[in-house]
Amino acid sequence: MPHYRTTRSIHTPIHSHETPFVFTQRSIACERHPKRNEDSFVVDEQSGLAAVFDGVGGSAAGEIASQIAAHATLQGWHQVLDRLQRGRRVYSYLECSSSFSIDTVLQQLILTADELVRTEGAKRAGTDDLATTAVLAVFCRHLATRNYKMVYAHVGDSRIYLFNKREGLKRLTNDDGLLAKLVEKQVVNDEEAMRIDQAMYVDELNDSAFSYFRLRGGITQALGGPFPPTIHTGEIAITPGDRILLCTDGIHDNLTDKEICCTLSSSPRVSAARLLVERSLQRSRQERDTSLRAKPDDMTAVVLTCRFC
Repeated sequence: MPHYRTTRSIHTPIHSHETPFVFTQRSIACERHPKRNEDSFVVDEQSGLAAVFDGVGGSAAGEIASQIAAHATLQGWHQVLDRLQRGRRVYSYLECSSSFSIDTVLQQLILTADELVRTEGAKRAGTDDLATTAVLAVFCRHLATRNYKMVYAHVGDSRIYLFNKREGLKRLTNDDGLLAKLVEKQVVNDEEAMRIDQAMYVDELNDSAFSYFRLRGGITQALGGPFPPTIHTGEIAITPGDRILLCTDGIHDNLTDKEICCTLSSSPRVSAARLLVERSLQRSRQERDTSLRAKPDDMTAVVLTCRFC
């Protein structure tokens, strides 16, 4: 099966103009290490799979972790399709079925990737201090209604957002990070955690909130860690016009949800991912006295637009 491969991405292209989703993607390395992108992504337009990974560990280790997880995910997904779509020359979207759990498949893909990061990744990197976040989304079709459903799974702080004109922007994932722990321990409530996460300027936060903001990027679990990850899953109906964003923290740490919403709502579908990365890059170059959110980082955005059902 033909696919394009670079050091940071796997993209299986599709040549038909009748696909239900338009996929766009953009990934750049941090300007502090422009030759090493520790983000990876997978896009398989033929079967409706998208995934984003953000390597942790610094140097080559983070890059290796995210690459291994990306390749394991695509390989495992194709093995599932080979079994379910036996005899087909070209993969296609799965049908939603009560007899088959995509949720379970995504969990298994993540567990396999986790194992390979801890074994093959550690061997390649020469250290066991490597890990990666993961966020996966698969689209399946209801035969009766002809509508689509997105099933997703994630570990870490890479995110999935859903945008539509009816409800605006909705964050579908909750980070495995400091703010979530503070909410769990009732140090702050959900509203306070959101206010801290979305802050732009110092005067929006008191001293304790400011300290939480500075540490908000710390994650509490990832693939390749010392223990098997707790995998979060969900599903949601998708309708024509909906846009889905999968991104690493290089996007959502630099841009507020409001700014992400504005970009998704106003951008042509073929350029939404590029514009998100460009605006995140612009923010990352600002001085900290201009914006708290300025953060040099690798940046990856995958945007899918549902154009018909």
